[in-house]
Amino acid sequence: MKLSTCLNSTSYRPRLVLGVSRLSSLEYLRFRNPDLNEDQILSRMKEEGQDPQEILTEHQEQISCEQNLAAVLKKLDISFRITKRIGDATKCVKWADLVIPIGGDGTFLLASKLISDNKKPVLGINPVVSDKNTYFTLPYKYTTNMESIFEKLHSGEYELLMRSRIRTVMTGEGLYCRPFHIHEKDRTKGEKRSQSLIRSKGKKISDALQPRRRILPWLALNEVFIGEFLAVRPITLHLQVEDQEGYVFRSSGICVCTGTGSRSWYRSMNVKPADTVQSIVEMAIGKKLTIEETNKLLYKYRQSLLYPAEDLRMTYMIREMYRAPRCWRNKCYPDREMCNKITVKSYGFDAGLIIDRSISLPFNDGASASFDIKPEYALMNIIMT
Repeated sequence: MKLSTCLNSTSYRPRLVLGVSRLSSLEYLRFRNPDLNEDQILSRMKEEGQDPQEILTEHQEQISCEQNLAAVLKKLDISFRITKRIGDATKCVKWADLVIPIGGDGTFLLASKLISDNKKPVLGINPVVSDKNTYFTLPYKYTTNMESIFEKLHSGEYELLMRSRIRTVMTGEGLYCRPFHIHEKDRTKGEKRSQSLIRSKGKKISDALQPRRRILPWLALNEVFIGEFLAVRPITLHLQVEDQEGYVFRSSGICVCTGTGSRSWYRSMNVKPADTVQSIVEMAIGKKLTIEETNKLLYKYRQSLLYPAEDLRMTYMIREMYRAPRCWRNKCYPDREMCNKITVKSYGFDAGLIIDRSISLPFNDGASASFDIKPEYALMNIIMT
């Protein structure tokens, strides 16, 4: 499906472009260490075992990419803004005709959170030559020749991928508290369990005045994960799939993913070691597979986990389910299943609901969340080969 078809035009030439650029490692270090100059920062990184030249090169590639994009847009007389601040990007996203994340997959995922409908196109540019974290971005040849991007948009030489996204509806208390990034999580440091369970009277009143239901404004492009923040602590959850009877289980968490996310964390959760596969096959058929046969079988299995990014179904994956209660009254519950709607209720102590491994909200005892996918939640992604 061509974007030009959606716009009832023979070509597409954006008038207003928003570039959402990531902070390079050097820029991030400057921000975290305002009292140090560049040489001092690089010296400290060297002492910590990092390569200063690598940090500098990455920074130069990022800045060069931003400058090249700006130069091309000026030449084409296209109004634009390039920002590294999410607050600024949030204000500008409605103004823009096209959103261009400048960075790897993480930047693309972050920029996707700014777009709440399926009408605004997005395409990603990666300033770094790498085989990693480039699933969402255009091939690197476009980074070195950005003018060709807009030439192809104008001539219609591109495809449009409507990537399905998950909408989350939460019920419970404290739904409108400020979300936090998972690396900021340190809420129970130095605090006893008994103390953390005691909430102040003011907090209770504040929670009582808030709505008990909230449609989250962030749509998940890859996945939503629910689990305890302390990795060694299991979480107890109640799961209902479609209109089936629900059940309670204990595990290390649950991941609900899209077709796009089936190539990400969900896939790695399902990876089986080669020696485990060999042992199972040998027990099943009495034959030990060769390494070549094992690799072929593993590849076939991993490919079976993937499904199209535009698929309107979700797949849940229960991570490390406790085996004792799995088969209860002759019922054996699956670790994963593809479906259209999921509802999860929490019995957690210090748990979180995490969208695309970035935005997180508390998801403790009594809170519940339902997940669904509809065409209007999709992300319009421009694809070029």
